Amino acid sequence: INAEYMGLTPMPTLEVTVTQGNVKKIDPDAYGVTRRDAWVKLVLGSQEYKTTEQKSKLDPVWEETFTFTVEDAVKEKLLVTFYLGEVQLGTEGSYNLDGLKQKVATYKGMAVPGGKIDLSLKALDFGKEEVEEEADEDWMSFV
Repeated sequence: INAEYMGLTPMPTLEVTVTQGNVKKIDPDAYGVTRRDAWVKLVLGSQEYKTTEQKSKLDPVWEETFTFTVEDAVKEKLLVTFYLGEVQLGTEGSYNLDGLKQKVATYKGMAVPGGKIDLSLKALDFGKEEVEEEADEDWMSFV
C-alpha cells in the first residue's frame, strides 16, 4: 500500500550498511569465544536485523544493507552489537540519527576488543539537507 497515495505521510527511512570488520588482534580464548563466526546485530526501536555469520573470520566482510523505519530521529538511536559466535564483544554502540545529512552516507567506526567494525548510516528522506555551494563565477575578477 502506498502511504502517499492514501494521504498519509510516509515514515522516515534509515539505511544502514555494515561493510566489514577487523578483530585480528583479539585473543578469542580470553573472551571465552569458542566459535569465531563474526556477526553484527542492529536494533532501532522494535526493529532488529542481523548480518550473516562470517564463518571463522576475524576480518569479516559483509557489505550488507538494512532499512529501518524511523519514528523519531531526535530521540531514537541505532544500537549496534558485535558478536563472535554467541559471545558479545565490547559494548553496544549507540548512534544518534538527528545529525545525519539527507541522502549522504555517514561513516561510523565502532571500536571493539582487538579492532573495529565499519558501517555507514544514510538518512534517505530525513535529516539535514546538504546545500550545494554555488559556483563563484567571479573568481578571476581580481586578475
